[in-house]
Amino acid sequence: MSMKNYSADVVIIGAGITGLWIHNCLNNINIHSLLLENNSIGNAQTLSSQGIIHGGTKYAIDGILSKATQSISDMPARWRACLNGKGDIDLRGVRIFTNHQLMWSKDRLSSKMASFFSSKALHSRVQIINEQLRPEMFRHINYTSQLYRLNEPVLDIVSMIRCLVTPWQERIMKISNDSNITWSQKKNKVQSLTLDRKIHIAAQQFVLTAGEGNEALLTSLGMKKPAMQRRPLRMLLCKSTNKAQILPIIYAHILISSWKLTTITSHFDENDNIIWYIGGSIAELSIGDTPKQLTAKAEILLNNLMPWLKLPTLKWAAHTVNRAEPKQSTFSRPDTSFIESIDNIHIAWPTKLALAPNLSDKVITVILRDIKPTEHEKLINVPAVTIGKPLWDRAFK
Repeated sequence: MSMKNYSADVVIIGAGITGLWIHNCLNNINIHSLLLENNSIGNAQTLSSQGIIHGGTKYAIDGILSKATQSISDMPARWRACLNGKGDIDLRGVRIFTNHQLMWSKDRLSSKMASFFSSKALHSRVQIINEQLRPEMFRHINYTSQLYRLNEPVLDIVSMIRCLVTPWQERIMKISNDSNITWSQKKNKVQSLTLDRKIHIAAQQFVLTAGEGNEALLTSLGMKKPAMQRRPLRMLLCKSTNKAQILPIIYAHILISSWKLTTITSHFDENDNIIWYIGGSIAELSIGDTPKQLTAKAEILLNNLMPWLKLPTLKWAAHTVNRAEPKQSTFSRPDTSFIESIDNIHIAWPTKLALAPNLSDKVITVILRDIKPTEHEKLINVPAVTIGKPLWDRAFK
């Protein structure tokens, strides 16, 4: 079989949120980007996301504006500009589940935390909702907590992926899941890559945005750094077993203590059943639990967090996902998005969905320092990549 030869200014490997965002931004400024994916688009961490565009409030529940809080604080506004068609990427086709999340505390907030959430430091991010303006489920006589509104939208991930795929879909290439990648280097710079001795792609710059897959890509390049860590999450999903008694729609953070919280978002499967997707402390602390233990723990948790709400009989599923991140000395969560450049190879991890635009800025700034956009032949008969199946349609199978 003869070798197929392609060329681009930039090759990106990994079609999750980061790869898609960078791919769009580069092509939008006439830098020819080719995006490679060996699975379905968004198949790992992106389609496992709750779709929350965090503004950092959840990282400030101990009453301290941490580096993580500050680094992500501008992201909701950045995303909203795109959602309104006024940002660097047009996301007007994205389904917005809610423009504002809710937050309440299981117990009365400490005076320190109450003062903090009412302070000027968080004024633009957190507002108290007056009783007469509360959603119906929070007007129950037995609901006695203060209810807050967070300026953090929640997006439908599948519609977001479609918006990012469509404009430059002809420059997204499916490669084999077990492709053997070999790299051609000259003067410490990668000149091209070859896939299974069948496809040869030359480029000036290469960006690795494959999440967990970055580790294998670095190995294929003979690189030991930057090192990667995996932090596992055991996310929970539940839905009503009775179609006549569906779960209410909710998007919220519920404080359990100054360091624990539960996050619940609502999603819709192919039959329009409402699915609750539950993360937060329970997802981080239940990795070793059996399904039976996890379900029991989750039911106790929900009854504890929402004692005034009569829940239907629920069907449960668990979903384990690894958060792939640059290695930290304490194995903790990184505060910001990450990029490290080694000559013309750029290794990137967003660390959080909301930080994808921020990471794209960093990557493109580095690329623009040493690139000369050139003409490339139009790609014809490039193997197409499909978008991964939504989690809600496969978790209960």
